[in-house]
Amino acid sequence: MTSKLAQEVFDQGYCVLEGFFDKSSREQIIAILHQVWLNANRPSLGGRFGYVLHPALKFAPDLAPFYAQSEIVKLMAEILQDEVRLAHSGAILCDESRSFCDWHCHLNGSEFNQWDPKKNTDQGIDRLLCNVYLHGSTVETGELLVYPRKTTDSWQIPFENLLSEWEGQSVVTCPPGSAVIFDTALLHAARRPTQAGLRYIWGGHYQGRNNLTPHREDNWHENRQIEQYRQEYPLFGKLTDPKYKSITTR
Repeated sequence: MTSKLAQEVFDQGYCVLEGFFDKSSREQIIAILHQVWLNANRPSLGGRFGYVLHPALKFAPDLAPFYAQSEIVKLMAEILQDEVRLAHSGAILCDESRSFCDWHCHLNGSEFNQWDPKKNTDQGIDRLLCNVYLHGSTVETGELLVYPRKTTDSWQIPFENLLSEWEGQSVVTCPPGSAVIFDTALLHAARRPTQAGLRYIWGGHYQGRNNLTPHREDNWHENRQIEQYRQEYPLFGKLTDPKYKSITTR
């Protein structure tokens, strides 16, 4: 029987694991990301997305253990109907100067917000995002906006204006440390923050081990430190097994 959270992804394109990461874990992840920002000479945290780290594991390899979350991996395996591999690691660091983040999705295509046509027979989910909202999704931090969709729905963008709120949107609010899992076809945006403060998001893109189709956002990274974490954290090692990286990587 399909679990409640997996069914939510099939029915609306996303699900929320509220407060999944506790205060100690959040503080450790935030400290790692903050140090990367300091080492980069404090780049701007404003604009559309803020300071973007792709691949996150290149800039912050100490994040590796935090990907080894059995409950999340098990849920994604249920949705994908396959064992799971990490195809992309990423993080976004923002503050109150961030603008409205325009509507977009993460389907595969030649460039941002463009994708290959959906096959008439396509009834499944090929790839998932799991983003952790380290400071929560609130009025103060600028809430996550989503345009709910069933797995079987069209991939077409419903409105032309990507810089405004949409009729039919849902506003996702959740406490710090919440993990949001969503289909790459889910259109999403974010409101501007309303108060001074940080809004850090960290996570990854995941595909099934039997789905080695390359994606434009794949960002494989490995080094000695990553290899050490593979040995110390077997689940992370399984997620990043080199045998299962995309046929071609970017």
